[in-house]
Amino acid sequence: MKKTFTAISLILLVTGILESCTRGIDVSPFTRVVAVADFTATIQAPDNLTVKLANKSKNAKSITWDFGDGSPVSNEAEPTYTYAAPGDYKITLKITSVTGIESTKEQTVTTKPVDIIPQINFSYAEDPANPLKIKFTNQSVNGISFTWDFGDGSPVSTEGSPEHLYAANGRYNVVLTAKSVTGNESTRTISIRAPKLTAPEKITIANPGFEMDPKDSYVVTGWEPVKISYPGSPGWGGFFIAESPKSGTRCLLFWTPSVDPGNGHKYELAYVGSVTQQITGLEDGKYTFKVWISSADMEGMYLIANGGGAEVKKAVGSNNGYTQLSIDFNVVGGTARIGFMMNRPNDVGDNWSPNFQADDAELWINP
Repeated sequence: MKKTFTAISLILLVTGILESCTRGIDVSPFTRVVAVADFTATIQAPDNLTVKLANKSKNAKSITWDFGDGSPVSNEAEPTYTYAAPGDYKITLKITSVTGIESTKEQTVTTKPVDIIPQINFSYAEDPANPLKIKFTNQSVNGISFTWDFGDGSPVSTEGSPEHLYAANGRYNVVLTAKSVTGNESTRTISIRAPKLTAPEKITIANPGFEMDPKDSYVVTGWEPVKISYPGSPGWGGFFIAESPKSGTRCLLFWTPSVDPGNGHKYELAYVGSVTQQITGLEDGKYTFKVWISSADMEGMYLIANGGGAEVKKAVGSNNGYTQLSIDFNVVGGTARIGFMMNRPNDVGDNWSPNFQADDAELWINP
């Protein structure tokens, strides 16, 4: 009887244990995995239109990003997306777990780009079969839309790099206007020739013979005398008009600065000065500035030219009577400055007596 009782007790104990274990087990076909959608969005410089998305989600098997601007969704894990225009956009991340549980997170981002200024440039080339047909190559930066005015009264073009057929030979001011993603506009005008130049051509400049207007005013019509400084001295001198021209009635003269213009005429060399002329509306290209010079002991005197880049200069030196000197330079942007510079800032009182006269200046454009 005792053995029977023990056997029954053992059976009941095991049954109880099994029943208890069965109650703690999920006997469904699979265990549900919960998905948690989460992300951060960072606006990127310098355009401030680009958003970098960092995915912080948990248990995601599939991922879908909606950028809120009507563009196609993305299934990348952590995409970087650039919006076409500033504004407020609701980004939605939807994820699904391995067991089909979905989770969604939304976040609104505001793109407020800094002003983006287009930098405009273009080149052009003739069609070998027709020199009046010009192919323009747009080299601008930060432009998203463009307007071309070909300078001949024809309709404008909004192509990126258009072709244009001119009706006749001539010079044309081509205007390219570009607009950036932030709505800022820039315009550049380049004077072109169709067909291109095949031989050097003389450009008209103001008062190439350095005449005065009125005669006794020491004002050189068309030129811009700039007396910069007399370092270390209250002296006088600089660029004036002389009556020893190569042609005409006047020429440009450099007069030695002096501390005693009345008696003794003690020379004071320290001088930095220039006389220049600016010419606008030029074609981009290669140019030559020529001028007839009569000079002696002219250390520190230069021909100078600047066509939009680094200044080019050439020492005048000495010669016997009038000699034509020249300097070559490039024009980029349609504007050039030509003239003369004296640069002797450190010489003092050694009785230097230079001889410098300039006349009959010329400016040429080269093929």
